[in-house]
Amino acid sequence: MTAQVHPLTRTEVLSALILTSGSLTLLAGLWGWLGSVPIPLFWDPLALLWGCGLGLGVILLSELVYQAWPAYRQAARAYLGLVVDPLQWGDVFWLGLLPGWSEEWLFRGVLVSVAVAGPLGWIGGILCSSLLFGALHLLEWRGWPYAFWATLVGVLLGLGLWLSGNLLVTIVAHTLTNWVAAGWWKYHHSQAED
Repeated sequence: MTAQVHPLTRTEVLSALILTSGSLTLLAGLWGWLGSVPIPLFWDPLALLWGCGLGLGVILLSELVYQAWPAYRQAARAYLGLVVDPLQWGDVFWLGLLPGWSEEWLFRGVLVSVAVAGPLGWIGGILCSSLLFGALHLLEWRGWPYAFWATLVGVLLGLGLWLSGNLLVTIVAHTLTNWVAAGWWKYHHSQAED
């Protein structure tokens, strides 16, 4: 018998979001500072376009996986229902921005940069950071398909960093993906309630 995840309140979701994003940002900042890890983040308008393109690609692939893989669909519904249902529409902004910034800074910015500077190189860095990124999205064992998909998204975001050389691309892609997923979920569930 597996333990059920209890429904969360808006306050619990927002608190977890702030705590997790703050912790990841602090960890990334300390690691980057103590290890003198250069983070490849710089302003470039083209990076915004590349990030939007990568984000839209992830969104389209996610929809295909959602339609084709019933186990992923069930896990995504459970995850989105737990995290997005309690939120108000204005909270969707923070649900995209805070993880988009903090998770990218740690997983693609620091971890991949450390691996590239060390013996793992780009491929090892992308794979290691993606596995950890997927593990972050595992709420319970039945949600493994969602964590597996998050791992694959981590690989796509890592490739986006490798090809662009700019973390801004992955921050934009991650943020856009979260906004669309949460907005889509809220819209369809508000329509069902009406």
